[in-house]
Amino acid sequence: MVTVRTPSFGRSSAFHLSLALVEALGQSGLTVVSLQPTPAMLEAGALAGNIPPADACRVYSAMVGVDG
Repeated sequence: MVTVRTPSFGRSSAFHLSLALVEALGQSGLTVVSLQPTPAMLEAGALAGNIPPADACRVYSAMVGVDG
Protein backbone atom coordinates (compact mmCIF):
# COMPACT_ATOMS: atom_id res chain seq x y z
CA MET A 1 0.00 0.00 0.00
CA VAL A 2 1.26 3.45 -0.91
CA THR A 3 0.49 6.49 1.20
CA VAL A 4 0.52 9.77 -0.67
CA ARG A 5 0.86 12.90 1.41
CA THR A 6 0.23 16.40 0.18
CA PRO A 7 3.60 18.14 0.04
CA SER A 8 4.11 21.49 1.71
CA PHE A 9 4.17 23.19 -1.71
CA GLY A 10 0.59 22.11 -2.50
CA ARG A 11 -1.33 19.54 -4.47
CA SER A 12 -1.39 21.40 -7.75
CA SER A 13 2.39 21.80 -7.72
CA ALA A 14 2.85 18.15 -6.82
CA PHE A 15 0.58 17.12 -9.71
CA HIS A 16 2.50 19.24 -12.20
CA LEU A 17 5.81 17.95 -10.85
CA SER A 18 4.56 14.38 -11.26
CA LEU A 19 3.55 15.06 -14.86
CA ALA A 20 6.95 16.60 -15.55
CA LEU A 21 8.71 13.57 -14.05
CA VAL A 22 6.66 11.11 -16.13
CA GLU A 23 7.33 13.19 -19.25
CA ALA A 24 11.07 13.24 -18.50
CA LEU A 25 11.02 9.45 -18.07
CA GLY A 26 9.35 9.11 -21.47
CA GLN A 27 11.89 11.38 -23.11
CA SER A 28 14.62 9.16 -21.65
CA GLY A 29 12.99 6.08 -23.14
CA LEU A 30 11.59 4.85 -19.84
CA THR A 31 8.04 4.21 -18.70
CA VAL A 32 6.08 3.38 -15.56
CA VAL A 33 4.47 -0.06 -15.43
CA SER A 34 2.45 -2.09 -12.98
CA LEU A 35 4.37 -4.57 -10.85
CA GLN A 36 1.70 -7.16 -11.62
CA PRO A 37 0.55 -7.77 -15.21
CA THR A 38 -3.13 -7.75 -16.05
CA PRO A 39 -4.72 -10.81 -17.63
CA ALA A 40 -4.81 -8.93 -20.95
CA MET A 41 -1.07 -8.22 -20.69
CA LEU A 42 -0.35 -11.89 -20.00
CA GLU A 43 -2.49 -12.96 -22.94
CA ALA A 44 -0.72 -10.52 -25.26
CA GLY A 45 2.69 -11.65 -24.01
CA ALA A 46 1.78 -15.30 -24.41
CA LEU A 47 0.59 -14.70 -27.98
CA ALA A 48 3.62 -12.59 -28.90
CA GLY A 49 6.09 -15.10 -27.50
CA ASN A 50 4.12 -18.20 -28.44
CA ILE A 51 4.39 -19.34 -24.82
CA PRO A 52 1.89 -20.29 -22.09
CA PRO A 53 0.48 -17.41 -19.99
CA ALA A 54 2.29 -18.74 -16.91
CA ASP A 55 5.60 -18.37 -18.73
CA ALA A 56 4.58 -14.88 -19.88
CA CYS A 57 3.95 -14.02 -16.23
CA ARG A 58 7.42 -15.23 -15.24
CA VAL A 59 8.99 -13.22 -18.08
CA TYR A 60 7.09 -10.08 -17.05
CA SER A 61 8.07 -10.52 -13.39
CA ALA A 62 11.72 -10.95 -14.35
CA MET A 63 11.61 -7.84 -16.51
CA VAL A 64 10.24 -5.62 -13.74
CA GLY A 65 12.45 -7.16 -11.08
CA VAL A 66 9.75 -8.87 -9.01
CA ASP A 67 10.96 -11.92 -7.11
CA GLY A 68 8.79 -14.86 -7.88
